[in-house]
Amino acid sequence: MRKIWRNVYRWGDTEKKLDHTIEHHIGHFKHLLGIEGEAHELPLNANAGDEVKLAKRSRLNRTALRDLMRIVGSENVMVDDFHRATHSFGKYYGDIVRMRLGKISNPPDGVVCPRTEEDIIKVVNYCHLKKIAIVPWGGGTSVTRALEADKGGIALDLTRHFKDVLSLNAEDSTVTVESGILGPDLELYLNERGYTCGHFPQSFEFATVGGWVAARGAGQASTGYGRIEDILVGLRAVTPAGLISCGNYPAASVGGDIRHFILGSEGTLGVISRVTIRVRKYNAANAVMKSFMFKSFEAAVTAMREMMQSQVYPPHFFRISDPEETEIGLGMKGKDKGLAGAFLNTMGYKKGGRSLMYAIFEGDAAQCKTGARTLGKIVRKNGGLSLGSYATRKWLEQRYSSAYMRDPMMDAGIRIDTIETSVHYSRLIELWEAVRKYIKQDGQTLCLTHISHTYETGANLYFIFVSPMLPKDELAQFEKFHKGIVATFVAHGGTLSHHHGVGRLVAHALDRQHSPATLAAWRAVKKTLDPKGIMNPGALIF
Repeated sequence: MRKIWRNVYRWGDTEKKLDHTIEHHIGHFKHLLGIEGEAHELPLNANAGDEVKLAKRSRLNRTALRDLMRIVGSENVMVDDFHRATHSFGKYYGDIVRMRLGKISNPPDGVVCPRTEEDIIKVVNYCHLKKIAIVPWGGGTSVTRALEADKGGIALDLTRHFKDVLSLNAEDSTVTVESGILGPDLELYLNERGYTCGHFPQSFEFATVGGWVAARGAGQASTGYGRIEDILVGLRAVTPAGLISCGNYPAASVGGDIRHFILGSEGTLGVISRVTIRVRKYNAANAVMKSFMFKSFEAAVTAMREMMQSQVYPPHFFRISDPEETEIGLGMKGKDKGLAGAFLNTMGYKKGGRSLMYAIFEGDAAQCKTGARTLGKIVRKNGGLSLGSYATRKWLEQRYSSAYMRDPMMDAGIRIDTIETSVHYSRLIELWEAVRKYIKQDGQTLCLTHISHTYETGANLYFIFVSPMLPKDELAQFEKFHKGIVATFVAHGGTLSHHHGVGRLVAHALDRQHSPATLAAWRAVKKTLDPKGIMNPGALIF
């Protein structure tokens, strides 16, 4: 791999070439935004082919380097500019803007790759003794500024060596893995033995199991399989105060459950080293896919709520696109014109109001059929139209590849980012309307919204906003805009985050989500497990 800036900030496989579908989609967005030609003059594109050079040199002295190399091996400690740059940020829009400008003010002083849990224990103990900061590092897919080395120190990269499957217990339906294993490697191992992990975030290809737990994430099939806290059975975490080993029971009543402090801790309490999760039988042949069109977003949400509250087997994957996302999606595929578009309009599913629903039932064949029949009845009751399985199958084809659109869109001068929240059904439409009003106030920003995780009491709302970049002061204006969205969430009953986590991005508003006593308890746990504050300092409230 060439040690150039583009290979620092580019998403995923840096050698992957864009297929014609992604190029077509980018062209469609450029058309919608009125952007013509290329954008080579943008300063955000200027350094793409340049060799990576950092202004700040590593501050690890020879003694520290020698000691760390003695623990993990000399080949597993890197202090060159390229490795330090690639471990400086995640994939938040502001991160990428900074990297495109070459503005990395706080890179780690080194990257350390442990081989075993014993290596992790020794590194954490050494850094605790010497007061060297540690940022635990998995796939680097965080979008919450969770990975910045505010105080230098080391990025502890678990993905080079620490990625084995330790055991699969078919009788208990559990698998235990080292925390640096990537999603596809785990899923392949399980599929070959007749199981699935059931956890598929959009970052699935490049995120680690330890990262899923650290960020308290949710996969795209969470409605059926559950969020990571529902799948998690047990874990081990290395903290400066010692090794935590917890869970590994089907259920227990033995006081508080420290797993729920580690879940979502984003590396601020310790390094998650081992994870045990529940697995399910892999019955891909039984899957039932459905797609429906509704005359309004409100009608689609009502149908989703009624399905979730019906006490019937729900879809594992359950998603609604709002009217703007629906129209842009139809436009990209050319389905807004010709016979298909005319038919929908004739049937009362008017452009600008209609909403698409996607559903996939997995597991037992009889349960899948029962669930699909029940959903069909609820859809018809709420004025929905069955579209067969086509829309859902087409969505699945691009569910991971769509992430590759961001880099070429930024090359073209297009700002694109996402933010999500969760809210009770009773305030969902209110929040959706308020956030859309805020995002679209400039008259030139697209706002695509969908629900991709839903519960009996409410659902998440996931907003994708797209607009031309500003020629000047893009980063400062974007971050001001982003804070306004978060404030709108809070004002209308939403959470700061549904599954992306907190990091440094929304930490400023945590006191709006938690009481003073809750935050004090959280700080007390931090003080106990990490008394010198070396674990990911600056993230969350620490």
